[in-house]
Amino acid sequence: MSTVKMSKMDWEIYEQIKDYAFRLARRKYITAHGGNISVRSGNTMWITRHAASLESLCPEDIIKVRVDKPIGHDLVASTETPVHRAVYQKTGNLCIMHAHPPYTVALSFFIDKLVPLDSEGYHVLKEVPIVEGSPGSPELAEAVADALSKHWAVIVRGHGVFAASKFIDHTYQLLCMVEHSAEIYYLTEILKSIGKLSFIKPKAF
Repeated sequence: MSTVKMSKMDWEIYEQIKDYAFRLARRKYITAHGGNISVRSGNTMWITRHAASLESLCPEDIIKVRVDKPIGHDLVASTETPVHRAVYQKTGNLCIMHAHPPYTVALSFFIDKLVPLDSEGYHVLKEVPIVEGSPGSPELAEAVADALSKHWAVIVRGHGVFAASKFIDHTYQLLCMVEHSAEIYYLTEILKSIGKLSFIKPKAF
Protein backbone atom coordinates (compact mmCIF):
# COMPACT_ATOMS: atom_id res chain seq x y z
CA MET A 1 0.00 0.00 0.00
CA SER A 2 1.68 3.23 -1.05
CA THR A 3 1.06 6.74 0.22
CA VAL A 4 -0.14 7.77 -3.24
CA LYS A 5 -2.95 5.21 -3.38
CA MET A 6 -4.02 5.35 0.26
CA SER A 7 -7.66 6.14 0.94
CA LYS A 8 -8.77 7.93 4.09
CA MET A 9 -9.62 4.56 5.67
CA ASP A 10 -6.26 3.11 4.65
CA TRP A 11 -4.48 6.01 6.32
CA GLU A 12 -6.56 5.84 9.51
CA ILE A 13 -5.95 2.10 9.86
CA TYR A 14 -2.23 2.55 9.18
CA GLU A 15 -2.03 5.18 11.93
CA GLN A 16 -3.84 2.88 14.38
CA ILE A 17 -1.68 -0.14 13.60
CA LYS A 18 1.50 1.96 13.75
CA ASP A 19 0.54 3.33 17.17
CA TYR A 20 -0.16 -0.06 18.74
CA ALA A 21 2.80 -1.73 17.02
CA PHE A 22 5.07 0.85 18.65
CA ARG A 23 3.43 0.17 22.01
CA LEU A 24 4.21 -3.54 21.68
CA ALA A 25 7.80 -2.74 20.73
CA ARG A 26 8.16 -0.34 23.64
CA ARG A 27 7.03 -3.07 26.03
CA LYS A 28 9.57 -5.45 24.43
CA TYR A 29 6.83 -7.88 23.48
CA ILE A 30 8.31 -8.20 19.99
CA THR A 31 11.77 -8.47 18.47
CA ALA A 32 12.93 -6.17 15.67
CA HIS A 33 10.94 -7.95 12.96
CA GLY A 34 8.62 -10.14 15.01
CA GLY A 35 4.90 -9.97 15.66
CA ASN A 36 2.02 -8.84 13.47
CA ILE A 37 -1.22 -6.89 13.67
CA SER A 38 -4.31 -6.91 11.49
CA VAL A 39 -7.59 -5.03 11.30
CA ARG A 40 -10.68 -6.17 9.43
CA SER A 41 -13.54 -4.32 7.74
CA GLY A 42 -15.98 -6.40 5.73
CA ASN A 43 -14.05 -8.68 3.40
CA THR A 44 -10.84 -6.63 3.65
CA MET A 45 -7.97 -7.25 6.05
CA TRP A 46 -5.11 -4.84 6.60
CA ILE A 47 -2.08 -6.69 7.98
CA THR A 48 1.55 -5.92 8.60
CA ARG A 49 4.02 -6.91 5.90
CA HIS A 50 6.31 -9.91 6.21
CA ALA A 51 9.55 -8.95 8.01
CA ALA A 52 8.33 -5.39 8.67
CA SER A 53 9.73 -3.75 11.77
CA LEU A 54 6.83 -3.01 14.09
CA GLU A 55 9.03 -0.44 15.84
CA SER A 56 8.81 1.92 12.87
CA LEU A 57 6.10 0.98 10.40
CA CYS A 58 5.81 2.80 7.07
CA PRO A 59 2.59 3.01 5.05
CA GLU A 60 4.04 0.44 2.64
CA ASP A 61 4.28 -2.02 5.56
CA ILE A 62 0.49 -2.41 5.72
CA ILE A 63 -0.84 -4.89 3.14
CA LYS A 64 -4.49 -5.18 2.08
CA VAL A 65 -5.71 -8.73 1.48
CA ARG A 66 -9.05 -10.50 1.37
CA VAL A 67 -10.66 -12.33 4.25
CA ASP A 68 -12.47 -14.93 2.16
CA LYS A 69 -9.49 -16.24 0.17
CA PRO A 70 -5.78 -15.70 -0.54
CA ILE A 71 -4.75 -13.24 -3.25
CA GLY A 72 -1.44 -12.21 -4.78
CA HIS A 73 -0.70 -9.68 -2.03
CA ASP A 74 -0.53 -12.55 0.46
CA LEU A 75 3.00 -13.20 -0.80
CA VAL A 76 4.30 -10.01 0.84
CA ALA A 77 1.95 -10.00 3.83
CA SER A 78 2.85 -11.46 7.22
CA THR A 79 3.67 -15.15 7.42
CA GLU A 80 0.79 -15.42 9.87
CA THR A 81 -1.77 -14.10 7.37
CA PRO A 82 -3.44 -17.56 7.07
CA VAL A 83 -3.87 -17.59 10.86
CA HIS A 84 -5.46 -14.13 10.91
CA ARG A 85 -7.71 -15.06 8.00
CA ALA A 86 -8.89 -18.24 9.73
CA VAL A 87 -9.72 -16.30 12.90
CA TYR A 88 -11.75 -13.71 10.98
CA GLN A 89 -13.59 -16.44 9.10
CA LYS A 90 -14.52 -18.23 12.33
CA THR A 91 -15.20 -15.30 14.69
CA GLY A 92 -16.70 -11.83 14.71
CA ASN A 93 -13.44 -10.20 15.79
CA LEU A 94 -12.17 -7.14 13.93
CA CYS A 95 -8.60 -6.92 15.22
CA ILE A 96 -5.85 -9.45 15.93
CA MET A 97 -2.46 -8.93 17.55
CA HIS A 98 0.36 -11.43 17.68
CA ALA A 99 3.46 -10.84 19.80
CA HIS A 100 6.22 -12.77 21.56
CA PRO A 101 6.12 -11.58 25.20
CA PRO A 102 8.93 -13.34 27.09
CA TYR A 103 7.21 -14.57 30.26
CA THR A 104 4.36 -16.10 28.27
CA VAL A 105 6.71 -17.79 25.81
CA ALA A 106 8.86 -19.18 28.62
CA LEU A 107 5.89 -20.56 30.55
CA SER A 108 4.44 -22.18 27.44
CA PHE A 109 7.16 -24.85 27.59
CA PHE A 110 6.00 -26.02 31.03
CA ILE A 111 2.21 -25.68 31.18
CA ASP A 112 -0.72 -26.68 28.96
CA LYS A 113 -2.90 -23.67 29.74
CA LEU A 114 -2.47 -20.42 31.64
CA VAL A 115 -4.95 -19.88 34.46
CA PRO A 116 -4.20 -16.39 35.80
CA LEU A 117 -3.48 -16.11 39.50
CA ASP A 118 -4.03 -12.35 39.61
CA SER A 119 -7.62 -11.25 40.16
CA GLU A 120 -7.90 -9.00 37.09
CA GLY A 121 -6.39 -11.56 34.74
CA TYR A 122 -8.62 -14.32 36.07
CA HIS A 123 -11.74 -12.16 35.95
CA VAL A 124 -11.24 -11.26 32.29
CA LEU A 125 -9.35 -14.18 30.78
CA LYS A 126 -10.41 -17.11 33.00
CA GLU A 127 -7.90 -19.29 31.15
CA VAL A 128 -5.69 -19.04 28.09
CA PRO A 129 -5.23 -22.30 26.15
CA ILE A 130 -1.88 -23.33 24.70
CA VAL A 131 -1.74 -24.80 21.20
CA GLU A 132 1.04 -25.94 18.89
CA GLY A 133 1.87 -25.51 15.23
CA SER A 134 4.36 -24.06 12.80
CA PRO A 135 4.01 -20.31 12.04
CA GLY A 136 1.52 -19.69 9.25
CA SER A 137 0.63 -23.37 8.85
CA PRO A 138 -2.92 -24.64 8.24
CA GLU A 139 -2.68 -26.62 11.48
CA LEU A 140 -1.84 -23.51 13.48
CA ALA A 141 -4.51 -21.47 11.72
CA GLU A 142 -7.17 -24.02 12.66
CA ALA A 143 -5.97 -24.34 16.26
CA VAL A 144 -5.76 -20.59 16.86
CA ALA A 145 -9.10 -19.87 15.20
CA ASP A 146 -10.80 -22.56 17.26
CA ALA A 147 -9.28 -21.24 20.49
CA LEU A 148 -10.19 -17.62 19.73
CA SER A 149 -13.79 -18.61 19.06
CA LYS A 150 -13.98 -19.47 22.78
CA HIS A 151 -11.33 -17.33 24.47
CA TRP A 152 -9.93 -13.81 24.30
CA ALA A 153 -6.40 -15.04 23.70
CA VAL A 154 -4.38 -18.14 22.89
CA ILE A 155 -0.72 -19.01 23.42
CA VAL A 156 1.29 -20.88 20.80
CA ARG A 157 3.88 -23.02 22.55
CA GLY A 158 7.33 -21.52 22.15
CA HIS A 159 6.02 -18.83 19.81
CA GLY A 160 3.81 -16.22 21.46
CA VAL A 161 0.31 -14.89 21.97
CA PHE A 162 -2.60 -14.20 19.62
CA ALA A 163 -5.28 -11.91 21.08
CA ALA A 164 -8.44 -10.85 19.26
CA SER A 165 -11.34 -8.51 19.84
CA LYS A 166 -13.67 -6.13 18.01
CA PHE A 167 -11.56 -3.12 19.03
CA ILE A 168 -7.84 -2.50 18.67
CA ASP A 169 -7.44 -0.94 22.13
CA HIS A 170 -9.20 -3.87 23.77
CA THR A 171 -7.08 -6.36 21.82
CA TYR A 172 -3.95 -4.61 23.05
CA GLN A 173 -5.22 -4.69 26.65
CA LEU A 174 -5.90 -8.41 26.38
CA LEU A 175 -2.44 -9.20 25.06
CA CYS A 176 -0.83 -7.13 27.82
CA MET A 177 -3.01 -8.86 30.38
CA VAL A 178 -1.83 -12.29 29.23
CA GLU A 179 1.81 -11.30 29.66
CA HIS A 180 1.14 -9.68 33.05
CA SER A 181 -0.60 -12.83 34.25
CA ALA A 182 2.25 -14.96 32.92
CA GLU A 183 4.76 -12.82 34.81
CA ILE A 184 2.74 -13.11 38.03
CA TYR A 185 2.52 -16.89 37.50
CA TYR A 186 6.29 -17.10 36.95
CA LEU A 187 7.14 -15.00 40.02
CA THR A 188 4.72 -17.03 42.14
CA GLU A 189 6.42 -20.25 41.08
CA ILE A 190 9.80 -18.77 42.02
CA LEU A 191 8.51 -17.81 45.46
CA LYS A 192 6.98 -21.24 45.94
CA SER A 193 10.28 -22.88 45.06
CA ILE A 194 12.06 -21.01 47.87
CA GLY A 195 9.27 -21.68 50.35
CA LYS A 196 7.92 -18.16 50.57
CA LEU A 197 4.27 -18.96 50.03
CA SER A 198 1.77 -21.75 49.57
CA PHE A 199 -0.34 -22.03 46.46
CA ILE A 200 -3.52 -19.94 46.50
CA LYS A 201 -6.15 -20.42 43.85
CA PRO A 202 -7.63 -17.27 42.28
CA LYS A 203 -10.96 -16.19 43.76
CA ALA A 204 -13.88 -16.77 41.41
CA PHE A 205 -15.99 -13.75 40.53
